[in-house]
Amino acid sequence: MITRLLSALVMIVVLALPVAFGPAWVLLVFAMIVVPWCVYELMHSTLSKSASALGYILMAGTEGFLWYSYQANFVLLFLLSAGLALSIIIAGLYLFEKDMATGRDVAMALSGIVYPIGFFSFWVLLRNAPDGRFWMIFGLVCTFIADGGAYFAGKYLGRHKLSPRLSPKKTVEGLIGGIAAGIVFGLVLGFAYQKMSNEFSMMEPLIRNYPVWLFIMLSFAVALLDLAGDLTASMFKREFGIKDFGNVIPGHGGMLDRMDGVIPVGAALYIILTFIV
Repeated sequence: MITRLLSALVMIVVLALPVAFGPAWVLLVFAMIVVPWCVYELMHSTLSKSASALGYILMAGTEGFLWYSYQANFVLLFLLSAGLALSIIIAGLYLFEKDMATGRDVAMALSGIVYPIGFFSFWVLLRNAPDGRFWMIFGLVCTFIADGGAYFAGKYLGRHKLSPRLSPKKTVEGLIGGIAAGIVFGLVLGFAYQKMSNEFSMMEPLIRNYPVWLFIMLSFAVALLDLAGDLTASMFKREFGIKDFGNVIPGHGGMLDRMDGVIPVGAALYIILTFIV
């Protein structure tokens, strides 16, 4: 437990704070390090060793995907996605013919274009959107608070299993605790940021006022998607018989084990804010 907390503190100081208060390109640099790392861990854990080339093709396209997201160049994003998919299919057919890959390997590599690469690119898009710094901080803080609230509520109050097959330790009480913590801190953050951003130059003031119901709805959505991301990673680990995707972060496992809840949140925030606000 202490190791887990110390690791989380180090990540906050070394990674989260520069991303939150630095310019938009800091998030891009962070993503260009973390996302290929997550792709490597996922492909290393799920692909046959003889089919590892499919994972490297996927990794090779990651930086371009993130860069075009940063530029909001959706045409090149679409073309790159198609190029990656075609490259994986052609290589997969060759490897399958040589009995070095299975259809499952090809399907996993293709899915990597969406998870984690495509989903994470929405964080880059969100950061460059109107009030992007705030919504990025909002998404990250609410995700970690919901995750922590779910952990402690489940640990001390948990009685009813939420998803025994995917994650036996998850409970209904943990889910409720995560949602409650996320909503409370989401509201506090929304009001606090507006006040503090007018006093500190490193925090960009919001260009528009947002209603209370939007903070509540987005906090609720973040808590659910944090759980969905966690369970998605658990599904892959159960399917492929692994405990963790890696061991790079003491107490947390691999990079993907730490980022699993974060990955889908950026996509939801960007989509909801684009169509509602």
